[in-house]
Amino acid sequence: MGATLPILVEHLVRRSGRVGASVSRLYFVNTLGSAMACYFCARFLLREYGQAGSVAVAACLNTIIGGTAYLYGRRGATTSGPAPAAQPATARGNFPIRLPMAMFLAGLSGFLALGFEIAWFRVFSMAAADRAPAFALLLSIFLAGIAAGSYLSEKLTERASPHTVAQVIGMLLLLAGGISAYLPALVGVARVHGWSFLAPAPAFFLTAAMFGSVLPLLCQISVLAGDQAGSEVSLVYVSNIIGSVLGSLGIGFVLMQHFGLRQISLQLGIATVLAGGMVLMIARQESGFPPVWATLLFVAALVAVPLASPRFDSLYEKLTFGDRPETRTTFARVVENRNGVISVTQEAAVFGGGVYDGYFRIDPSHDSNLIIRALVLSAIHVAPKRILMIGLSSGSWGQVVANHPQVESLDVVEINPGYLQLIPQYPVVRSLLQNPKVHIYIDDGRRWLIAHPDARYDAIICNNTYFWRDHSSGLISVEFFELAHRHLNPGGIYYFNTTESAEAIATALHAFPYGLRIINFLAVSDSPIQVDTLRWVDTLRRYRIDNRSLFDPADAVAQQTLVEYMRFANSINLPAAQVGLEGSDSLRRKYGRERLVTDNNMGREWELDVPIPWH
Repeated sequence: MGATLPILVEHLVRRSGRVGASVSRLYFVNTLGSAMACYFCARFLLREYGQAGSVAVAACLNTIIGGTAYLYGRRGATTSGPAPAAQPATARGNFPIRLPMAMFLAGLSGFLALGFEIAWFRVFSMAAADRAPAFALLLSIFLAGIAAGSYLSEKLTERASPHTVAQVIGMLLLLAGGISAYLPALVGVARVHGWSFLAPAPAFFLTAAMFGSVLPLLCQISVLAGDQAGSEVSLVYVSNIIGSVLGSLGIGFVLMQHFGLRQISLQLGIATVLAGGMVLMIARQESGFPPVWATLLFVAALVAVPLASPRFDSLYEKLTFGDRPETRTTFARVVENRNGVISVTQEAAVFGGGVYDGYFRIDPSHDSNLIIRALVLSAIHVAPKRILMIGLSSGSWGQVVANHPQVESLDVVEINPGYLQLIPQYPVVRSLLQNPKVHIYIDDGRRWLIAHPDARYDAIICNNTYFWRDHSSGLISVEFFELAHRHLNPGGIYYFNTTESAEAIATALHAFPYGLRIINFLAVSDSPIQVDTLRWVDTLRRYRIDNRSLFDPADAVAQQTLVEYMRFANSINLPAAQVGLEGSDSLRRKYGRERLVTDNNMGREWELDVPIPWH
């Protein structure tokens, strides 16, 4: 697919004799098509047709296009007249930018453009509460800007001299660098005012258009119209692609592991301004110096970038809370890495990627973290010795499960190592990392299970994130439940947070014959799940964390909590309530008609109108 652009450029150049116009038009329609595909995927394709259907649609379109091109060629419709006369050798001497330099600049602009796109995605994702359409919509805006810039730039400079075109390239890079550092803050402003996270899209579109102008303009002033136009354009094009790949990998996997969003945005802004200044120096003519306006613009852009730094203050608070009062409070701790952003409020509430992810709390008598859901394990399993926990987060659940009197081994799989930086800073969970029973693996939970097919557990616990988040369906699909089932010992329990998703409950009950709802959690098994209140209370009385009894006999509040727990266990015999227990027969009557979540349909990840709560 990447070969089509250079081939078509060579064909058009033979007809028009104009490299810049040929590249501009083809790059425009190519990138605009990509932008439309991203938009359609975000708005309806993936939601209505799933992954397989969307790929099938794309494959059919590709086949139709390829067949049309083949038939067009067979009919001789592409027969053209003689190629335009080759430009004399001296014509290349009029170009201020030689082909090797054009290749370097194309690669550099691709690196910077995709680097910005990666940084912007972090902002868009948090502002959108980590919804799946956020990336596709940002990419659509970005590609549409690239397309518009590639088309308009050539139109506006088609009669300009090569030196003027080179100056335009430098000017556009200066403007892009100076503006780009302020764009993340615009999204924060939109959130604070209660606007859509897409409200600042025109500014992102404009900046992308500036980057999109670079490739066709470089081809216009570095490639001669002639038989070699296609091959020379392909060199510039592949340089741009290589730079884009390196930008995505370098920023997304390397720099983001060591620097925060503020530093990366400023670094990219400065680099873009310096790139623009370099082009202006190359484009200088007999005087040996760029024009005064160019020098002033360079200085202004260079100064503007670091001045954007204060705009990043409290940005994550704005992206997370929007127009809520919590925006005015500062996060106590923030960890940024290539896996995402973890923020902790002054009250020890954890937010991963801008979405609520629990508390650093384990006190059952002051249970804002609903830790009762972790403590209930002994009520539903007679001897939970080997446990697997998918997702560590604050470590509160891990601390409770690891100190269970019957647990002998706890394996924890966590995808974001940033939580390991936070846990030592909170005394209630600090000892978890030194507990000899605990083994922590940094990996994707599903991949880890596939890589360890022989691992078996008495219980697998997964405190899932919300069902509407990006990639969340990977932990509530039929395929995943079947995978988890294979890793359970006979009578073992898979215990997960449904986040009140009716589809997740229906899917789990499809994969397992028995189930029990515990508040918003669901325990499923291949054996009947019985609630043993006496065993549970006996276990709770033996619970000790950091050499302190979790239910101190001398603590009246703790003893009252035990009484309330016994009432809670008895709720299985009462009409179903949200804060209580509910058996699988009742659940099947309620949710038996719900759609099953599969890897293909991805649940409700791509739904447009999903209520997003904050706890």
